[in-house]
Amino acid sequence: MARISFKAKIEPVYNADETLAYQVIRVPVLERRHCDMHAFRQHPKYGPYANSDLFPGILSRIRKDRLVGQYGNTIRMDRLPAGVSVDTSGFLVVVSLDA
Repeated sequence: MARISFKAKIEPVYNADETLAYQVIRVPVLERRHCDMHAFRQHPKYGPYANSDLFPGILSRIRKDRLVGQYGNTIRMDRLPAGVSVDTSGFLVVVSLDA
């Protein structure tokens, strides 16, 4: 399984009365360094494109379709997309997605 992972900081979002509404994670622009390239080269769908100049476009499509949607660049912690796991054991969280 091809895995994309990155580290980020959890950021709180507050209501107008200064109570915590929810927490978000900012999703960076995905690059090759975020990917398990060996697994991507073996993947039946992404394998032919793993070493090509088309790969950054494929990563941006995965980011848009599977992580943030059309209008944002954050993931809400209370509404994680399917297939996304978050490890909160350290100072920075590790977000992983199986492509």
